[in-house]
Amino acid sequence: MSQWLLGIPSVVLIGGYAYWYFRNYRKRRDQYAAAAAEHGWAYQERDRDLLGRCHGYPFNDGRRPRAWHVVTGTNGDREFTSFEYSAVFGHDDAESSDRAERQFTQVFALQLPGAAPDLTVRPRGMLGQLAHGLKTSSSGGSDFDRSWAVDGAPADLTPQVRSWVTTHRQPFRLVAGQLWTWADGRMDLARIEPALNDLHQLADALSRQLPPPRIS
Repeated sequence: MSQWLLGIPSVVLIGGYAYWYFRNYRKRRDQYAAAAAEHGWAYQERDRDLLGRCHGYPFNDGRRPRAWHVVTGTNGDREFTSFEYSAVFGHDDAESSDRAERQFTQVFALQLPGAAPDLTVRPRGMLGQLAHGLKTSSSGGSDFDRSWAVDGAPADLTPQVRSWVTTHRQPFRLVAGQLWTWADGRMDLARIEPALNDLHQLADALSRQLPPPRIS
């Protein structure tokens, strides 16, 4: 009987936390929907189909991935999508020093016209920079090549694209005709338009190399 009574405070605490969490989640969700509507954008609480595009860098290590708080609309003459991606990193073992934790990333995607080859520009890690530096030291490799790895056709990296990456220090992906960048943290609608402005600049730089859209 006493053990049952001792368990009551734990149940109350857990129930109280669950109520607080879901109440705050609903408040945040409703704020996203209202702010999106003010901009003339559409809001969707979650979209599992987006997870099919969240592969490779930087999405390839987490568990139990989610694509929530999806905002879509038009910016300039291009359609865009922004959403909150999250996945669990670390170990569930209570004795592990690397405890499991859900980490959040806000993704910004800009639709490009026509077909385009996939391309990823990502920063090299310290070992990658060292290995590439040793490899290219005798051939006069550039600072860009030592700092950034390219998955795709290097010929697509015009001087304008290289300048954008160097200036913004921002990796990007071009996949399925969409240009993606991202930032750590949860969904923040205030970050969407500045990110899209940067993506428009990058899209214009890439368009010098991409094939023109097909006219049917």
